Amino acid sequence: MSRPRINSALPLGALAAGFGLSLMGSSVVAQTTENALKTDTALPEVTVKGSKENASPAKQSYQAVTTTIGKGKQELRDIPQSVSVMTEKLIDDVKLDTLKQALHYTAGITFAATENGTDQDIRLRGFPVATTGDLLLDGMRDPSQYDRDTFNYDRIEVMRGSASMIFGRGSTGGVINQVTKKPMLADQSDVVGTLGDRGYFRTTMDFNIRTGEEAALRINAMVTKSDNGGAKIEKQGIAPTYSWGIGTADEFTAGLFYLNTNNVPLSAIRWLGANGFTGNCTATAMCSVPKVDAKNFYGMASDYVDGKASYGSLAHTHRFADGGELRSNLRTGTFERQQWSSVAGYLAGTTSGNLSDSTELSRGGLNPRKDRYVGTYLQSDYSNKYQWLGMTHNILAGIDLSNEQADRYQNNAFLNTLGTRPNTTVGTPDNGAALIGTGNSPLYRKTSDYSGTSAGAYAQNLLQLSPTWKLLGGIRWDRFSATTGQLTYGTNGAPTATPTATPISHLTYSSLWSYRAGALYQPTSSSSYHFSYSTSFNTAADTYQYTTQQNANTPAEKSRNIELGAKLDWLDGKLSTRAALFRTEKYNERTTDSDFAASAYTLSGQRHSEGLELDVVGRVTSALEVYVSYSYIWTAKIDKTGTSGAGLGARVGLTPKNTGSAWLSYQLTPQIRVAGGVRGASQNRPLQGGSGAASTTAKAPGYVAGDIMAEYKFSPDLYTQLNVTNVTNKLYGDQLYPGFVILGEPRSVKWTVGMRF
Repeated sequence: MSRPRINSALPLGALAAGFGLSLMGSSVVAQTTENALKTDTALPEVTVKGSKENASPAKQSYQAVTTTIGKGKQELRDIPQSVSVMTEKLIDDVKLDTLKQALHYTAGITFAATENGTDQDIRLRGFPVATTGDLLLDGMRDPSQYDRDTFNYDRIEVMRGSASMIFGRGSTGGVINQVTKKPMLADQSDVVGTLGDRGYFRTTMDFNIRTGEEAALRINAMVTKSDNGGAKIEKQGIAPTYSWGIGTADEFTAGLFYLNTNNVPLSAIRWLGANGFTGNCTATAMCSVPKVDAKNFYGMASDYVDGKASYGSLAHTHRFADGGELRSNLRTGTFERQQWSSVAGYLAGTTSGNLSDSTELSRGGLNPRKDRYVGTYLQSDYSNKYQWLGMTHNILAGIDLSNEQADRYQNNAFLNTLGTRPNTTVGTPDNGAALIGTGNSPLYRKTSDYSGTSAGAYAQNLLQLSPTWKLLGGIRWDRFSATTGQLTYGTNGAPTATPTATPISHLTYSSLWSYRAGALYQPTSSSSYHFSYSTSFNTAADTYQYTTQQNANTPAEKSRNIELGAKLDWLDGKLSTRAALFRTEKYNERTTDSDFAASAYTLSGQRHSEGLELDVVGRVTSALEVYVSYSYIWTAKIDKTGTSGAGLGARVGLTPKNTGSAWLSYQLTPQIRVAGGVRGASQNRPLQGGSGAASTTAKAPGYVAGDIMAEYKFSPDLYTQLNVTNVTNKLYGDQLYPGFVILGEPRSVKWTVGMRF
């Protein structure tokens, strides 16, 4: 017998109580139900006919019509900002194993290489997508720099433009939401195995087990290994999730996640100019991407990047009799990461005209670094429709709380002098060379720490003025407090010595406000036009933003986004198109003051980007399915800067004018499907120092890389698939840094067999 629906209503004040009131309500309902069942009243027999719940709709198509990125499930046409969705089918078809690989198929996104070698430094519309605030997991902050894998993804959602009204600090260029797989009321399991060149092996397992009429367990697991030309991949992950009360008045979901990585990262390589090595690059003779095989690894046997991510989550949805929903979510986790990797470079006298296999390369090392991060997040959101003053009000309101702790560790140089890396040649990659000296691995000690708390509350109303017009208005309040500190040691550097903690800064923002407003014109069920304005803010001394400046009096940076767009459906809704014109501006940017460069920040900077975005997703015919994403950012400019004037008027780095991707799938026969796509960008340049302006001495030429796929289905539940990534083996710069570049993925071949049972 199904659990009866609750006919009582809780007040909006339940938001503040979160899980407590909901759990109390559940026990009361259970007791009421038990008493009712003990009565002698005879009830008529009811026959229910149903069918097995199939895989989520996202698995069946590239097209999505709803999203959860705006807190709760909403139609895409009702969000007055640009939203792109990559469904599970697209992720599986293109073989996008990591978040970074998947984001190559979303326009307007580029990647920076960093001094400590992380690959999560993302740019969207020319603004940083901070790992501390703009990467989301099921609508909540997903912190830290860890190797994000797609094995537990249902889809990836990208909302562009300022969004602090919904998510709090961050989100100048937009947010990226990773939506995880949830239990379904079905017995369904998928096992997929993939083999590829360079020792690639990957298996994913997705077991969904119905444990009751309203309960199910879902377990997703992954193992991946690859030699990758010397840069090795070895990772394992598991994500069990259990839901009960599915579809009833009180639905609960509890989940765990664990990911372990023991990788050897891709080696970076310094830029090379036509008239000399990196040191001779100039504005008139710019450096470019080195012409070496992208599969070559010039690192050391001692290189590594290891990490662990583990968290637990609990979610509860209470459905009121009047149609309202109260959703509460709690997640807490620990993230650890350590890396030490190499940078190869050319010697003086080397030019692009005299390169050969015997050309000598120097090898240096990035600074070893270890991080440990602990984050706890709680949020509760309420949504409902009301009829007031003859109009429909779609209310969305919520609160969220967070507590974050981070520690950073570096090598103890007093006790451990790290070895040096010997030179090599272009023609001898992956030679297994060892370090020269005794320091073969870092001896880590804690050097700095961070502690921060935040609280936020918001309310939004989507007002139905008429059958064709809607108005959106929202406001949010935040409070944020953080302390960062450095640890100093005695001259002997003994790890057992008691360090001295010196606070660098203590920041408290007692009242931060964010806004969102928009107008939607929807003359038909297949068309929606919008104009919107939204704001965002970035606090100083946020997680991982360690600094020596005493910035206690530095206000938050402020940004705003203005957008005019349209979402149109065609062919009876089977094909969707999206277009948007935007202007995103950070008008209160943090810069250093030349008079107080070592001790203070000022908010004298300003930059903006303007552009056009286009998406085409869905079925053109019953056999042809398409996914197209394109961005043209004609302006990305530094408008104001600090007293030094560095970069004024220059184009923002890591913001190519054109980025885009396209993927087409065609069903040749009932058993055979072929697909292919391209992804690329026009000329791109790294950031120039800390100014945000593009480098005047280094550039990555534009590129287009192609991917292809062929699938054969032996039966509806058994298939095989062949993928070739970067089919022409295009050489291009993927992650850019002023001093070096990390090349894009070389050609690879993968063969997959998948089975459902």
